Amino acid sequence: MKRFTRILTALAACSMLMGFVGCKDKKASSNEIKLGLLCDITGDIAINGGITSSAMKFAVDEINAAGGINGKPIKLIIYDTQSDNTVYQDMARKLCLEDKVDAVFGGITSASREAIRPVLEEYEMPYFYAQQYEGGVASHYTFCTGCLPEMQIDPIVDYLFKQKPGAKVYIWAADYNFGQITSEWIVKAVEERGGTVLATEFVPLGVSQFSPTIANINAAKPDIVFPIAVGAAQMSFYEQWANAKFADIPLVTTTSGLMCGEHKIFEAPALANLYVASPYFEELNTPEAKAFTKKFREKFSESQVPYLGMDIETVYDSVYLYKKAVEKAGTTEAEAVIAALESGISVDGPAGTVTINGKDHHAIKNSTAVRIEKDHSVTQIVTMPNVKSGFLESLGIDLPKTGKDSPNKQFTPTGK
Repeated sequence: MKRFTRILTALAACSMLMGFVGCKDKKASSNEIKLGLLCDITGDIAINGGITSSAMKFAVDEINAAGGINGKPIKLIIYDTQSDNTVYQDMARKLCLEDKVDAVFGGITSASREAIRPVLEEYEMPYFYAQQYEGGVASHYTFCTGCLPEMQIDPIVDYLFKQKPGAKVYIWAADYNFGQITSEWIVKAVEERGGTVLATEFVPLGVSQFSPTIANINAAKPDIVFPIAVGAAQMSFYEQWANAKFADIPLVTTTSGLMCGEHKIFEAPALANLYVASPYFEELNTPEAKAFTKKFREKFSESQVPYLGMDIETVYDSVYLYKKAVEKAGTTEAEAVIAALESGISVDGPAGTVTINGKDHHAIKNSTAVRIEKDHSVTQIVTMPNVKSGFLESLGIDLPKTGKDSPNKQFTPTGK
């Protein structure tokens, strides 16, 4: 890797000596549109990376079969970032400096997103982050199309608090920016509804032994537990929780069950009484979802992609949003594409209509809350239509107005 980095640095230096600087230059006319994807094909988050790459390939192949974008085929360049944020940064620079892509997709964890976002901003590269995340990114170049706290936390807290007003809550979350900020959103949602957060515990990534955490939960006596697990190791919490016989306490998460199909991976009843919300999942019983699931399964079998979860929808829709923006702009030039996206374009996808909110660069979409039963079947509870995050706008964020002078930072629920 050190040798590769030296080579990449030398290439960049040579490029500047030859009179051009990366992606900021106007590229020569091309007969193809290049899209880059950064995702973890190997490493601790590999299950997510495999899903992301499959969804991206599916969308690109479908678009190319229909004639491409403005008559040009898409060339997809995928790099395995190995669940390593240094590799993410190296590959992001490679996509910009060497491959000269028109847009970048990818990043799985929030840490990987924040590792590459400054690189892509430096090279003025349109970037689509299509993962469920904790919200708050306000960047001229970044478009977030995944689930937000308003889509995942709020509908379930509303539902459970109607059954138990003033509930007491215990939170444990992965100990990095995603888990920390998601916990802030949970605290906000609980306290706004008159509940009490008994404790918030942060667990390092890679931890697979949860006896101490389960003991802490037992001592606290909560009405609801929020496990915000990330990575294969932390998912072991569910089996240990089930063995501890706390199945009557509702679990609420934003990461497990409808993302990678953990309710199919783990033996029942490990995920019993787990609540989660998502715009799309393979059990979703709507005409759009059923039609998409059928055509996706015609190309990818369960042995290739075991479960069709929220990441499939968000990645797929992101490619089509980019396509529509390029068609509206009539060019792949970055600022023209960004302006087209900011105009509020929509696509009809597996979850129904998805619209980019131009002011904050986040998606407006439907979200369905479910409960996973003892036999790991899925019960749909409530669907919230056209959910929009008003958080950044409440802080006065208006990305079309500020343009390149936008904050290019992430805000937390406290506004910091």
